[in-house]
Amino acid sequence: MIIGSKDRAKSGLTFLILLNLLVHLFRNEFRHYLNLHKTYRINNGNLPSMLLSIFYHIDPTHLIVNMLSLNRYGSEIFVQTSSRRWHSFFLVVASYMVCGIGAFVGVELLSQYHEYQWENRIQDARWRNRCNHWLCDSVNDAIGRDFSSIFTNVWSDWKTSFRFADIKLSMFYYRSIHRIGASGVVYGWMGMRLITSWVSLHHSRLNGIDYFFLTMAVAHDLSKSPLSLEDFNLSTFFEEDNVDHSVHLMGFVSGMVWAMLLITWEKISNFGFLNLWRWRGGGRRLGARWEEEQQRQHR
Repeated sequence: MIIGSKDRAKSGLTFLILLNLLVHLFRNEFRHYLNLHKTYRINNGNLPSMLLSIFYHIDPTHLIVNMLSLNRYGSEIFVQTSSRRWHSFFLVVASYMVCGIGAFVGVELLSQYHEYQWENRIQDARWRNRCNHWLCDSVNDAIGRDFSSIFTNVWSDWKTSFRFADIKLSMFYYRSIHRIGASGVVYGWMGMRLITSWVSLHHSRLNGIDYFFLTMAVAHDLSKSPLSLEDFNLSTFFEEDNVDHSVHLMGFVSGMVWAMLLITWEKISNFGFLNLWRWRGGGRRLGARWEEEQQRQHR
């Protein structure tokens, strides 16, 4: 049986969906390997924990919603395209991994930004509370070092931590929670779909309804994500939706970047550069625009 190019992309989607389903069904039987406590969190995250997290789902509803969304966006990106270079089993699986891991890397960077902002807040408090009295200057000169700042720094650190205890606890909780599910990948593929709609000649354009729901989803996640210390509020982490909005946003950004890299690579290879690393499909119908390919198929 001859396998068409689109069938390879469909096989990739089917493989990923089945893998998610198997992890969910057998997570109790293989709890030593598929344990929730081995999923990713910022405090002690690593590559194996990231890989487990992007296939791990708590309940069937979580799994079904993510798999339906994954199939929808995956079909539009990798199957319903006029370029056979996108009809790749490997590209489908690689895009899943890149967007999933990219979402967690983005969360790591966001957490480091929080730490940077907190350190700046501490340093500002220390500077404001420095002892400028002549007695402090005399003691410092006699000892030969800034001795008075030892006490003022301790006081500033304690005062700032007590005053902003809600933020400090939120930062700790943000780094400690386990992050699971393929939602980051789904949002990554949403970002890929947006970029392919704007830039790629081989993909269909998004319509008004697509833009409406995509904008609403991203705007909702923006409003719920702690992008700065001022956005931190411990109560927001215990809301009923129990959704990791930061992973959604970082997955979306990762997907946009990944799609731009793929489209750029495709355009470079079309001009004859990087021939050793060209995508499969040379000599086939790769140059047709998506609209032209649809017209050809319906003749």
